[in-house]
Amino acid sequence: MVTVRIPSSCLCLSDRGRVDPVVADALTASLNPDPSTRTAAEARLDQLMQNGETGVALATLLTSSQYDLDLRQIRTILQRKFVLEHWSPFFGNFKGGAPTPEIKDRIRGLLFSGLSDPARKIRTSAGFALSTTAQSDWPDDCPNLLKSLIELLSGASPDSVDGAMRVFAEFIKSEISEEQLLPILRELLPVLMVILGSPEKHSALTRSRVLSVFNQCVQVLWMVKDQYPDPVKEAIDGILPEWLNALKILLDLDPTQDLASGDNWDGVALRIQIFKAVERITYCFPRAISQVLRVFYDSAIFHMEKLLPAHQTYYVTADGPSPLGSSDDSGETTLLPQLGRAILDFVKSATRTKAMKEWVLADEKEGASQVIAPLLSLAIAWAQMTAEDEVEWASDPNAFLADDIDEESATLRNLAFDLVISIEEIATEGAAMALQAVLQRIVQDSNNARLGGNPGWWKLMEAGLAAAGSLEEDEFDAKPFLVDVIPPLLNLGGDLPFIQGRGFVFASQFSDQLPANLFSQYLQAVVAALESPSVSMPVKVSAVKAMQNFAGKSDAKDVIVPLAARICNDLTPFLLSATEDALTLVTEALLAMIELGDSEWLTPELTTPLVTSLMEVWIKNVKDPILLSVLTDVFVAIARCPVPGVYQAIVTIALPSLASAITQATQDQSWIVTSAIDLATSLMRGAPKGQLGDGFFNLLGPALFTCLLNTEDREVIQNGIECLTLVIRKGCDQLLAFVMPQTGESGLTLLLRLVSSLLTPATSESEAGGLFVGDMLVHLLKNAGKAPELQPVIPDLITALSLIVPVAYLIHTQRDDVLNLLDSLTVGSTTGLTVFANAWCENAEIIQGAWATKLSAVALCDIFLSDRASLASLRVKGDMIIRPETSNVIMTRSRTKQIPTEYEMIPFHVKVLKLLVSELQQSGESALLAAQGKAAKVDKDLDQAADWEEEEDLFQGLKQEELGFLSDFIDAAAGEDDHSPAQGDDEDLQDDPVSQLDLRTHLLGFFRQCAQANPQGFSQLVDGLKVEETLIVQKAVSG
Repeated sequence: MVTVRIPSSCLCLSDRGRVDPVVADALTASLNPDPSTRTAAEARLDQLMQNGETGVALATLLTSSQYDLDLRQIRTILQRKFVLEHWSPFFGNFKGGAPTPEIKDRIRGLLFSGLSDPARKIRTSAGFALSTTAQSDWPDDCPNLLKSLIELLSGASPDSVDGAMRVFAEFIKSEISEEQLLPILRELLPVLMVILGSPEKHSALTRSRVLSVFNQCVQVLWMVKDQYPDPVKEAIDGILPEWLNALKILLDLDPTQDLASGDNWDGVALRIQIFKAVERITYCFPRAISQVLRVFYDSAIFHMEKLLPAHQTYYVTADGPSPLGSSDDSGETTLLPQLGRAILDFVKSATRTKAMKEWVLADEKEGASQVIAPLLSLAIAWAQMTAEDEVEWASDPNAFLADDIDEESATLRNLAFDLVISIEEIATEGAAMALQAVLQRIVQDSNNARLGGNPGWWKLMEAGLAAAGSLEEDEFDAKPFLVDVIPPLLNLGGDLPFIQGRGFVFASQFSDQLPANLFSQYLQAVVAALESPSVSMPVKVSAVKAMQNFAGKSDAKDVIVPLAARICNDLTPFLLSATEDALTLVTEALLAMIELGDSEWLTPELTTPLVTSLMEVWIKNVKDPILLSVLTDVFVAIARCPVPGVYQAIVTIALPSLASAITQATQDQSWIVTSAIDLATSLMRGAPKGQLGDGFFNLLGPALFTCLLNTEDREVIQNGIECLTLVIRKGCDQLLAFVMPQTGESGLTLLLRLVSSLLTPATSESEAGGLFVGDMLVHLLKNAGKAPELQPVIPDLITALSLIVPVAYLIHTQRDDVLNLLDSLTVGSTTGLTVFANAWCENAEIIQGAWATKLSAVALCDIFLSDRASLASLRVKGDMIIRPETSNVIMTRSRTKQIPTEYEMIPFHVKVLKLLVSELQQSGESALLAAQGKAAKVDKDLDQAADWEEEEDLFQGLKQEELGFLSDFIDAAAGEDDHSPAQGDDEDLQDDPVSQLDLRTHLLGFFRQCAQANPQGFSQLVDGLKVEETLIVQKAVSG
């Protein structure tokens, strides 16, 4: 065994001579190959790091060139650990022992010298440590840091420039405030421009890092443009034109020159950052680039055309080995696919601009041949499956599916398809017409390549079919391809699984365009692929996806239902062999099949093995939230099946296992309990009301109540309350009849004990308990409100003042009795009615759900009309007080501490009127008033933005008529979300009289009644409203 020893002389310090030998010995022992010795040394170093001198020693060793490089790099880890854990309480991992200011200065000086080290890895480590210390120290403790870094950038040493760039890359991103940014940019960017324009002096990687810092500057400017519009306008007008010109010059150079070297493609790294910079400017400040956007777009097209042969050679067909890429250690990969992604990102951002929309629309009118078709053709060419993809996807169905289904992933292939969609959104007809022509040409070229013996003939066709599949079915004429192109692909042998599978998926995506005879043939082909033992994995996966698509077609019922049982039997075995995304796909395909034809083809005999397999899948994948969400939908669909015996079959198989899982799971296995309760709840969702089946809750209840009364897990409680709510809705009689075997307590007693525990301040966080149980108690009051067991505890429920919606329900149904009870309750030094009224007024505007929102408004009308003296003198929170020092200022935490938010205190009845006026507005009243206000605001915004931003930057490129539609849509959606029967509301709540109420009519009647009878001095209360609120009331009263 060889032990590396670090002599203490190697750790001498410039002003202290030597480090304590104890530190040297610990550093030596930390390199010992013996695990126990090394562990003990690391623990000793943890102790020593409480002393700032240890940090000096580490910095000295890191930055001194007289020591072995590997040894210095090992100290890099300890240096980072020291900075993050012992530098300052600013850091979350701080463990104490912060160095004195004098020692910090020494360490910073050593790290700064490391920025000029000849070894790139040392520069990286020193840069990280220095930028990290700056997070807590700059500018207060090291005011000259920025100036020193800029001086380093301006020097003659390429190593020093590179080291300073590494600090700035992090510095700009996190350390510079809005106030400091603009002055710094005036000093920094000219220096960066000099470095960028000096290829003879600085490497391509250093220059690419210049652009990385520049991109950070652009991003920060964009983030603060609303807060500092004038300085940012000045900055972009003064800075961006020069940089755009420099970027244009760099892009004018032939990109193939960067590929000439076989050792690396460092020049590609620079081009990646150039296109990233152009994309950031296009996205953040489209007006600044609008005059030269076409130049950069043409350059992007030029790059895609020139680099496509290399991409084809090195990646698609892999006829030659690609270079290893950049030797940079920054994590930025410099290969052609990454450059392709950067280019596509830029073009995608360009599609959002007004300028490019105009080019595309103009090209659509001229036949879509000059802009749209070439762009789609290049996008498809760059979307081709690579040789690496082919190998990986052939053996890993999850990787294959992940690329196909994850639309958010930024792979080159997905970005290309995303660009196709963007063009189609701008010019639907032109894109569809161009894509059809491009795809026809691709098919012809692919067939010629096939006849010529090219083994990769199919890749471009596969990409083209995938691109077409990304469009909406009614926008692309797929019939010629479905009739003439796809059928031969389905009969290819096993050597070409990806094009064969793409044929299945393409046909299913455009199945509405299939002639009836062809639909049946395609469906039979998919079934055959599912059943054949010789078909490869990619084909089977594609067949499953195709079956899911076929089953989702509304007009496919008559063709598929006769085969549904067979297909279900084909898919069920895959449940036990598939994993991850593939398993989710199979489950989703089964769900689509089960929902087909209202599940009338399903039988108890099919249900038994299917549910048995589903339960096995659940046990093996209980931690997979995506799969669990699909499984719950499958359980709902099966339980909803009207065929006699199916519901009983799924309950018989699933419920005992779920109850057992809830009982047997340990305290640290909450995910098992949560998912088991979810699945049990899904069974009830599918069950008709009053038909849970004999013994359902007798089987589930003991496990559920025992769990909920003994857990503090928030998610378990929430899911459990939701489950109990379904029991009350679907089988309240079973809850009322339930008796706990161990204790003899009734179901209602246990339920109320659970409610009490959740609403106890010591066990509930904030008002979480109330939020969880509110809906459940509403249903309990609706379904069992007259039950003798419930009557004695209603006062206790009202005392739980966090239950705003249930108490509001009681006020609406039993107003005077409930208000009398609240008035009689003492809560601290005030009454229960006062506490509840304050809580209601404070939370009324954030109540969620259509029924609950409408109920709150109706109950507010009821309480306003009650003649209750205790409310007449009550004052509650009104509107927020806007002070001059807080107007148009972002209120940070520090500012909020200095200037706390304050509210007006207004009469309770005025607050009620404000809330009801707001509800009336959202119900559609004063539409003209609102529209006038909106138009004025838009005009004002456009006036303010005209000096320095394009209209599309404000409205994401929408046309005026699109803006009008969006405005109308938002207005309608707001009203619908708040007051219309929504999918999120239970069906029995939708049948409740409150849901059936026309809230607008009710509120208009309320205001007119108040104007006539003047309850609570209504006319005087209206004087306390804002002008716009008063106008709405006047309009409501006058009709």
